Amino acid sequence: MYGGGASFRQRHPELVDEAAGVLRQAAALDGAARAKFYGAKDRPKAETFHALNGKAFDAACLPALQRYTGVVYQHLDFDTLKKKAAAKKRILIVSGLFGLISGGTALPAYKLPINPWLARYWRDINSGRLATAAKRRKVLSLLPQAYAKAVPLENALHVDFRVQGGKKAASHFGKAIKGRFVRFLIENGVTDPKDFSAFNEDGFHFDGENFIQP
Repeated sequence: MYGGGASFRQRHPELVDEAAGVLRQAAALDGAARAKFYGAKDRPKAETFHALNGKAFDAACLPALQRYTGVVYQHLDFDTLKKKAAAKKRILIVSGLFGLISGGTALPAYKLPINPWLARYWRDINSGRLATAAKRRKVLSLLPQAYAKAVPLENALHVDFRVQGGKKAASHFGKAIKGRFVRFLIENGVTDPKDFSAFNEDGFHFDGENFIQP
């Protein structure tokens, strides 16, 4: 439990109204439409996700960087970071249910991957949140395309990891190397792209725009 079991509603009342709009949209759908909205393989799975999300506001929470357990987060390995406070502040995450949040935002268990409706819903909201979080600092985006559509990133620095001499995106393996790259940025306090070249794991080298593996 995080914070003695305090619920999301108690910890982040300022985020509830906008997230509630997402739940209203999901509630207005049924059958195949709801399954598509949740990216679920079948209707029963979608109903499971919908029931979980319906309880989210009053559920206990964990910091986002501990709540998420995908490949990127496994390789970031938050629990062993020395600079946890910096990670919670510097890392921003796009959530299907909660929009753009910081790595330290306390989140309940939920299930909702991004989809085109959500990207449109959150884009303007996320624009304001990004402006507040970045405070005119340069933003580095490692987002996959589907999630990048939910945030206005025209002025962001985009970095990709590419294999086969730069001919192909690193795909699933790219999630692992991105997690390790973010860990490198946080632990070393890196904020200037000129320092990206110090990261050279698994044969990747920074060519000034992207990381390339021969």
